[in-house]
Amino acid sequence: MEECGFPLDSVCFKLGKVYRNVQRYYETNLQSFGLTPVQYFVIMNLYHHDGMKFKDLANALSIEGPTLTGLLDRMERSGFLERRGDPEDRRSVLVYLTDKGKLIGPKIHNLAGQLDEKLRTQFSNRDFELFLNILDRIEVPEK
Repeated sequence: MEECGFPLDSVCFKLGKVYRNVQRYYETNLQSFGLTPVQYFVIMNLYHHDGMKFKDLANALSIEGPTLTGLLDRMERSGFLERRGDPEDRRSVLVYLTDKGKLIGPKIHNLAGQLDEKLRTQFSNRDFELFLNILDRIEVPEK
């Protein structure tokens, strides 16, 4: 395997640069709604699957339980969602959008799709599908 001689040429640096640009896109477009990018993805998950189990939401967002707890606490205080006990499993918590969260959903629903469309214009259809496939296959080792 060829060694990367300059850190700015590394895959991690390039992915980080793209990540920061994507974050800026979401921050700019969500600012008027008082949402952060990760809060957007919480709302979008619930917009499509309201009443998700806490555990399933954490898995969908790829974040740890304690991190999600703090995030949901802030969103609950802001009136976007509420947590309720699962009537079928007392150990589980279900997460629901409030009326405020349901009203915001349609207004921000297309943000990800709009960004995808802008990105698609930079690639052929074949290259874009290959790009998505490669992203799906990336696994980062913990050590």
